[in-house]
Amino acid sequence: MVRLVSFTFVLLPLAALAHQEPFSALPHVKSPSKSIAIVGAGSGGLAILKTIFDLPEDVRQGWEVVLYEQRRDVGGVWLPDPPGPLPHFPKLPESPLYPLLHTNTPHPTMTYPGFTYPPLTPLFPSHEYVQQYHADYAEHYNLTAYLHFHHKVVAADWVGDSEQGEWDVVVEVQQPGGPSHVSKRSFDHLIVANGHNHYPHIPQWDGTEGWLANTPRGTPKRQILHSIYYRDPAKYTNRIVVIVGAGASGRDAALQVCKTARLAYQSLTPNSEPTPGATVIPKPRIAYFTNTSIVFEDGTSLEDVDSIILGTGYEFRVPFLSPPHSSVLDVDPDTTYNSTTAPSLVTNFRYIFPTHRHIFSLAPGIPPTALAFVGLPVLVANCPSDIAQSLLIAHVLANPSILPTRADMLEELVKREDKLREAGLDPYYVGHRLVAESETDQDYQDNLVQYLKDVGVLPEDGKKYVEPWRRLGRGKAQLLARAWQRALQLGEDRKWLEGAETEEEWADVMERLAKWQEAYEDEHGIPEFEDQSVWYLLNHVSRRAGDGISFSCWIQMDRCTYLEAYLRW
Repeated sequence: MVRLVSFTFVLLPLAALAHQEPFSALPHVKSPSKSIAIVGAGSGGLAILKTIFDLPEDVRQGWEVVLYEQRRDVGGVWLPDPPGPLPHFPKLPESPLYPLLHTNTPHPTMTYPGFTYPPLTPLFPSHEYVQQYHADYAEHYNLTAYLHFHHKVVAADWVGDSEQGEWDVVVEVQQPGGPSHVSKRSFDHLIVANGHNHYPHIPQWDGTEGWLANTPRGTPKRQILHSIYYRDPAKYTNRIVVIVGAGASGRDAALQVCKTARLAYQSLTPNSEPTPGATVIPKPRIAYFTNTSIVFEDGTSLEDVDSIILGTGYEFRVPFLSPPHSSVLDVDPDTTYNSTTAPSLVTNFRYIFPTHRHIFSLAPGIPPTALAFVGLPVLVANCPSDIAQSLLIAHVLANPSILPTRADMLEELVKREDKLREAGLDPYYVGHRLVAESETDQDYQDNLVQYLKDVGVLPEDGKKYVEPWRRLGRGKAQLLARAWQRALQLGEDRKWLEGAETEEEWADVMERLAKWQEAYEDEHGIPEFEDQSVWYLLNHVSRRAGDGISFSCWIQMDRCTYLEAYLRW
C-alpha cells in the first residue's frame, strides 16, 4: 500500500547508471515491501525497469516489479505487425510501422546511456535495427525475467485516497492461438509506458459518408485511411490521392505514394509546406465533402480523388485508466477543466493533465508517487529521455520525500502553462511538446537529473546529463543526414562506420562526418536546408541514381531548386 512517508536518501553515482553490469533476476517475492506494475515494453518500459534495478540492492530489497506487455516482444512501435493481413477500421493494427521506415536522427543520439548499437550499424538505420536494439538491451541486462508478454492491462483503478491506497489491476492473459483468461491483483505503484502512437486522430468533416458512398462508376472505390494503416505505396498505383498533413507520417506517405499514384495532393495547414522531394500539388485544409467532391478552405474542390491518407497524428489515450474500465483518467476533447480545477486526470487527446514534469500524476485523489508516466514528451530522443524520467521515478519510489508537495508541483506546472500563454501558445494544445521558454528535449533531461543532484540523491559532478556529442548529433541531424547519403552514394558508408563501438567512437564518427559535409557544402556554396525532409529526397535520389542524374548535381541545389528540378525529373 502506498503511504506518504520518508526514507533514507540513496546515493547512486550517475556514471554507474550507464555502465552497470547486468543484474540477476530476483525470485518471485511472496510478501513484497513494495509492488510495482509497469505497462509497456517499448523504450520507456525497458528504461524504467532497468533503472529500478540499478538502485542499490538493499534499497529495492523485497520489491516486486512486473512488466505487462500485450504484444509478443519488446520494442513498442518498432516491433512490426505479426504476419497476416492488417485489420480493417475500426480495429487497429498493433503498430503504425511501415516497411520503408528508417530513423530520421542518427542512432548514437537515440541510445540508452552506455549501450550502443552494434558495430557497422548504418547511421540512420531501418526499423529492424531499432527493434533488435531494444531486444538486445533487454537481454543484456537480464530484464526478460520481468517481462510478461501477451498480457494486456484492461483496467487499473485506484482504491484509496490522496494519502494511501492501492491499484486494482485487471490483466487479460492472451494465449496466441488459444483461449485467454483474466487475472486481477493489486499493486502499490503503477507506471504507464504504453506510448502515444497507437490511437489515431481522425478529423471529422461534414459529408464524408456521402462522399465515400458515391464512388463514380469505373473508378477505384473511394477510401479514407489513417496512416496507421499505411504500409505499401504500391497499393496506390494509378490512384489519385490526397495526403493530409506534413508531419513525419504525412511526409513519408507523400514521398512514397507520389511515385506510384497517378496524381498526389498534399493538404496543408497555413504554416506548412509541401514535402520537399515529393511530386505533390499543395492544397489548403479540407473544409467539407459533398457526394462528388472534396472542398478546401480556399473554396477550390477536387472531384477525381479516390484515396485520402490521414497523416494527422495520434491521440493521448490510456484506455485502462479511462471509463468504462477506470475513473482515473477522464476523456474529454472539449474539457473546460484546467490543471488546477480538474477533479481527476484529464486527457483532451493532446495533453494529459495535471502532471509534474510530464511524469507524476497530480490528480487530487491519488498520491503523486502512485502513478507515473514514462514517455509522454513528444519529438524527443526517446531512450535517453526515458532514462532521465526513469531516474526521477526510481529515486522517488525509493524516497518519496524528495518530491515537492503537491501544491508546489502544481504551482510549477501552472507557471509553465502561463509561460506558454505569454508566448502566444495554448498549453492545452501544445500538450507534451517541449516548447516552453527555450526548453529543448536536452534541457528537459538535464533539468530532471539536475534536480536529483540538487536534492542530494545523485552526486554533483558538474556535468550535464546530455553529453555534448548527443547535442551535436541532434543539432546537426540534418547535416549528418546529407553527409550519410553522400557517403552512401560514394560507396564510403562502411569506411565511416569501421571501428566504432563505444559511445566516444560513435561520437567521433558523427563529428568527422559533420566536418566532412560542412567542408563540402562550403566549397560548393550549398546553403543550409531548413528542415530534415531533404533526407527523404536524397534517399529517393540515391535509389534512382540509375536514371542518369548525378548526385553531385543534386546536392549542389538549394531547397527550392531541389523541388523544382525533381518535379521536372
